[in-house]
Amino acid sequence: MTDKGEAAWFLALFSPILAEMLSGSSPPAEFIFGLGFLLLIPMYGAGALLVRELTVRWRKGWATVIALGAAYGIIEEGIAVKSFLDPLWVDLGELGVYGRFLEVNWVWSVWLTVYHSLISIALPILILGLWYPGLKREPILTERQFKLVGLLFVADIVFCAFLFIELQDFVPPPVQYAACFLAVYLLYELARRVPKDLVSARHPTPSWRPAMFLGLGFATLLGGMVLGMGSWKDLHPAVPILMLLLVCAGALLLLQHKMGASGNSVHKACFAAGLMLPLIIVAPFHEMNGMIGMTAVAAAFAVFSILTISKARKHDSSVVPPA
Repeated sequence: MTDKGEAAWFLALFSPILAEMLSGSSPPAEFIFGLGFLLLIPMYGAGALLVRELTVRWRKGWATVIALGAAYGIIEEGIAVKSFLDPLWVDLGELGVYGRFLEVNWVWSVWLTVYHSLISIALPILILGLWYPGLKREPILTERQFKLVGLLFVADIVFCAFLFIELQDFVPPPVQYAACFLAVYLLYELARRVPKDLVSARHPTPSWRPAMFLGLGFATLLGGMVLGMGSWKDLHPAVPILMLLLVCAGALLLLQHKMGASGNSVHKACFAAGLMLPLIIVAPFHEMNGMIGMTAVAAAFAVFSILTISKARKHDSSVVPPA
């Protein structure tokens, strides 16, 4: 298999394993032996591949990845499984009531859009670049493969859209459901038009030590989880939503001004490890609640994070700085 083939499979598998298995949404047995394995890889894996390929082919940057990642989140949660609209969605709990307005679960919708853009799409693409640095600016799919992945993604979304109507016995309100499609289209157009360097390093080299980026990644995801999934009954729902968006904006600004444009592979790897760390810490507690294998998953991701940092360190040491 070529490097591009390895990279494509790496991204296609890593995205669903990270977003679904490590998070506990699909524990190992359910992920591997259930229908989830057949549905999640064509959804997450194809979605991450499409976002990565479109960004490279358009010669865009991280702003495009973020916008397309948000569009992916709406496609999955708003259009396919409809958790944005269903007040009885299994994972909602109090969020099926708190923040629900005009038949939309707003706190949940904003949090899941952020989660999928960050964890399901942007983080796997970041890690792919650390493991395959020579392919950062190259397509890893041929034109035929790109079209096949796109068809697979669309087919999976359509199948899940009808499947979850049966499973949840929930028909989405037509206006709100149509708004999900409109939001996806607007985000796609934004991703296509946004300047390449809108979200990029503002300085030539990092001004923080790698450990600081580990802490930034940890604080970003932990803050998102607390604000997006916590109980805030004493506050208007707009407050946690606004705070969540401010956390994301703050993290982006710090990355822009502290990451640096070169010599930053270890710093990126530490930020990626920090983003995974809250999920790694929580995973063993899922096992205590009956999700067998989650401790092993956490251990595997901890080792993977260390290997990613080690690989990034070797890459930085092999790059000759400009004279």
